[in-house]
Amino acid sequence: LEGFEEYEHQYGTAGLQEAATMNLIKSFVDGKTLTPEATYICKSMLSIARNIDIQNSKGREISRNMTSLLTWFQELKELYPEAPQLDEDVQSFLTEARA
Repeated sequence: LEGFEEYEHQYGTAGLQEAATMNLIKSFVDGKTLTPEATYICKSMLSIARNIDIQNSKGREISRNMTSLLTWFQELKELYPEAPQLDEDVQSFLTEARA
């Protein structure tokens, strides 16, 4: 993922939450151009995920960090709202009407 190379090389092997978060980010931003704000959110998510992995390895409670991770992802989704999907029949009708 462009601009995130330091996360892939800085600490070697990512923990489970960090790897899952990186995959989520890659999937979510596919085909999108990240704004500086979105990049900040994604990098914050990765930092929180790394902390979750560290806390899990020490048997510590992670609910606050999980809440923060979810909140950041919701913020990211607000920056890139999903386009509504039309029913196939409606889409066909609109396509024919435009022709």
